[in-house]
Amino acid sequence: MSHRPSTVQGMTTPLRKAPARPRAGLPRLAAFDVDGTLINRQGVLTERTASALRALAEAGVITALATGRPWPQAQSVVRQASGVSYAVCLNGAVVMDAVAGEQIADRAMTHIEAIEAAEIARKLMPDVRLGLDMADGRHVWEHDFAPVMPVDLLADISVDRVDDALSAVDGPVLTWLVHAPSVDTLAIIDELSPDMPLGTEIRPSGLDMAEIAAAGVSKSAGLEIICQRYGFDAADVLAFGDGLNDIDMLRWAGQAVAMSNAPDSVRDAADRVAPSNQDDGVAVVVEAMLAGEGGLLAGRGGAFAAAPPGGRSDG
Repeated sequence: MSHRPSTVQGMTTPLRKAPARPRAGLPRLAAFDVDGTLINRQGVLTERTASALRALAEAGVITALATGRPWPQAQSVVRQASGVSYAVCLNGAVVMDAVAGEQIADRAMTHIEAIEAAEIARKLMPDVRLGLDMADGRHVWEHDFAPVMPVDLLADISVDRVDDALSAVDGPVLTWLVHAPSVDTLAIIDELSPDMPLGTEIRPSGLDMAEIAAAGVSKSAGLEIICQRYGFDAADVLAFGDGLNDIDMLRWAGQAVAMSNAPDSVRDAADRVAPSNQDDGVAVVVEAMLAGEGGLLAGRGGAFAAAPPGGRSDG
């Protein structure tokens, strides 16, 4: 894996004493995407996967979510998978201490950057519909902003609906959500990226839309904040993901696993491929690692075979 640097200016946290090093073959930090990785298509974190995460934490591995979800919508997963210590939310714009429920870092666009970015998006693509995540925790969507989103996320989120999202910007903005009916997310990014204002960038959100955030914000940058607390580096990290918004994290981490339900570009960024999120792929890999099987560094580029609970994972 290439360990390119990934930092976010201003996101620093105090150094903490690292827990005892896990036994050989286990990472110091394990990071998990949520939608399409930890939870299945029904939005369920299965007991097998939750148990695997708990066992990993009990083995001395610090565990973290790395998700495009805001913190309130990540909390349900934290509660089900006891032992999760951190949550990198909004694709790296916010880093939470999941145990204390406290924010330890964030990176927002300034008011001016946010307004300019949205105005450019609307000028170049008049059909775009906008939503935004404010740094004060508010979520504001235009009335006709209607991308496909996980059912449980829609059920949990509290949204203010407005005619014009730009009029609601009265402070720092963590992310703009950019959706255009019948326009592919990557096409939106290709169209808008060259004209994004200094200090901002547009990238995949992990859902059926693009996302504008402060330049340098990413899942890997958020995970670096956690690493800095303990004196870890990328080589100490194991990451799991399935989406385009996971590619930077998978390339950065010392060990990377893509789900078999991921597109080719995501799988190409990983060392190994796990079974799909419908087949408890995360649990298959974690169980194999805890059993001393399926060592990632010993056999890169392969796939983990699906196995029953407690069964052997060959590959």
